Amino acid sequence: MRNATRDGIGALSLAVLLMAHAGCSGDEFQGPAAEVPQSNVKLDLPPVPQFKMPEPYPDGSHSVAEMRLKGNKYLDTEVTVTGYVIWMYDCATAIRTPEMTDKDVERLLKEEPERCTRPNLYLGDKPDDPVNRGIWVVDIPRPPREDEKKVLPKEDLAAWPEVPEFKVGQHVKVTGTWALKSPQGFGSSTGLLVYKSMQDLDAPSEGDGN
Repeated sequence: MRNATRDGIGALSLAVLLMAHAGCSGDEFQGPAAEVPQSNVKLDLPPVPQFKMPEPYPDGSHSVAEMRLKGNKYLDTEVTVTGYVIWMYDCATAIRTPEMTDKDVERLLKEEPERCTRPNLYLGDKPDDPVNRGIWVVDIPRPPREDEKKVLPKEDLAAWPEVPEFKVGQHVKVTGTWALKSPQGFGSSTGLLVYKSMQDLDAPSEGDGN
């Protein structure tokens, strides 16, 4: 009798467990749903901009950006670059030290003119471009020094190349040879322009009547 009672209790417990399990849905064993609101709004994203490689200008001259990106294509050839003077070498500024006066600099330029580097400058596509976005123009002619005037033959002085007049902010076309190194010793692994001639685009044309 005692065994029958124990078997009945066991059967009843098993039935209760089965009913409890059957009453639980699968969702009760899942974690809480993420609180992300459903939305059918479509994002209107802007199109991916396309980078246009710079090309020569209609007159055949090149931009600074083109020479910086495609310089290898023009190595050791003569090119004309249109741009703005964004930096110029100034010997007095380059050799001056904090303790020097204006007279000290003037005396040094007169007594040791060889300390000055050949004139050079940087061109940019815009007047306010930083130097690191420009190209280097080197071997620009300079006037003969006083010591050179004393020792050079008159023929050499007469054949001296024309000295161009540059100024910062000036709009110009510069023609020269695109190279990695210049005859005067300037060098750049990204290329530089060895000066040959210059056209001042800010100067009034002959037809302006000025």
